[in-house]
Amino acid sequence: MTLALVFGLAAWPQAQRGGRGGGGGGGTQGGENGYQYSRLEILANGFNLTKDQKKEVKTLLDDAHKGAAQTREALASSHAAIGAAIAANKSQAEIDAAVKEYAKQAAAMTELEMKALADVLTKLEPDQRTNGAAIRSAFFMMRGIFLDDKKWDAVPDSRSY
Repeated sequence: MTLALVFGLAAWPQAQRGGRGGGGGGGTQGGENGYQYSRLEILANGFNLTKDQKKEVKTLLDDAHKGAAQTREALASSHAAIGAAIAANKSQAEIDAAVKEYAKQAAAMTELEMKALADVLTKLEPDQRTNGAAIRSAFFMMRGIFLDDKKWDAVPDSRSY
């Protein structure tokens, strides 16, 4: 036990280095003076979108968010069904069926998110598509983008399904 504590304390200062606050986004998500960029700002800054491209991307993602409503609702209800099955002491087969339904809805949401990302990438000029860092940032930012039923263009958080 003491040995584990010593190694844990020795590793702790290394985990504290970097000063990025654990968001993992490099410099793409954090702005000056602690300001956090919204998803659209991250895309616009990362890809150096023109005013017209930014407008197109916003419209595209607005439409995708509206189109995700049914999947978002099904995801929430299937998640609740798992909890209800467990709380009601249902059989393992019934719990497994609820989990499978949830997995189906999670896969459907992921499909919508990746299709939206592909659509965003088609709006870019060829030189913008070569920005690997911006593509990686956009890819990871897309997870959970349509979970909020009111808006997609918020500061990314750790929400997930």
